[in-house]
Amino acid sequence: MCECPYGYVQADMTCKRNLRHGDDHGDSIDAATPLEFMALNEVKSAVLDTVDDVDVFSFRVTAGRIYRFSCRRFLDEGYEGTDPTCVVELLDADGRTLPGSAGSGSPGYYRASVLATQDGTAYARVKGLFAPTIHRSYDYSLVDRGPDDFGDTLAEAARWSVGNRVSGNIEPYGDVDVIALDLVAGHTYQLLCRADDYNNCGMRVRGPGGEVLFQAGDLFNLQVMQSGRHTVELFFITGPRFSLCVGPYTFSSTDLTP
Repeated sequence: MCECPYGYVQADMTCKRNLRHGDDHGDSIDAATPLEFMALNEVKSAVLDTVDDVDVFSFRVTAGRIYRFSCRRFLDEGYEGTDPTCVVELLDADGRTLPGSAGSGSPGYYRASVLATQDGTAYARVKGLFAPTIHRSYDYSLVDRGPDDFGDTLAEAARWSVGNRVSGNIEPYGDVDVIALDLVAGHTYQLLCRADDYNNCGMRVRGPGGEVLFQAGDLFNLQVMQSGRHTVELFFITGPRFSLCVGPYTFSSTDLTP
């Protein structure tokens, strides 16, 4: 009989994951549950059955694509906390946190995303906060979000025409989208970024030489001193309560000069 890989045991002439009795998903990378990607609104259910229980899942990734793992736990009316009741960590095969995969959440919900830098297998580890007002069961989802919509550096800036609206998405956490605009000296331009109620836009504008001209929130009137290509770095400002700092936004630029 063939030997089973580490984390698996013999069962009925085959190998199965070596799980603790009563556990629905493995607690280690070696016993991780393999997952396929889900539709955007699809979820599956699992249980954190003890205070120390964690659930580990594995999934294949392709370099250059963004992957998001989310968890949601249901709360009873008596819950008064503000911290996420489940937390997701994205890991490599050695159990180390994947660079750039910091997550964010709100009561009952948490998600972590990562832009894969190489093909391979990644892992999601779910652990929970326990209290009498928190259900042990939770829903989870794994979504392939596709490639990054805009570059993160000045060299990768997407050229855009003044007057045209940009729709984009900040993901993963800490993502920056860079837009390039050709502006004319002596003109004043209104720059506007809008996100949903739980995210606050931030903008960093650089002149033709790459120097920072200003950094502001979601609205600014820019008086241009030098003609040429200017870049706008769009991001979400951390800090607002319940802000996930990931999600969609719209950006517009308007020439206010008659």
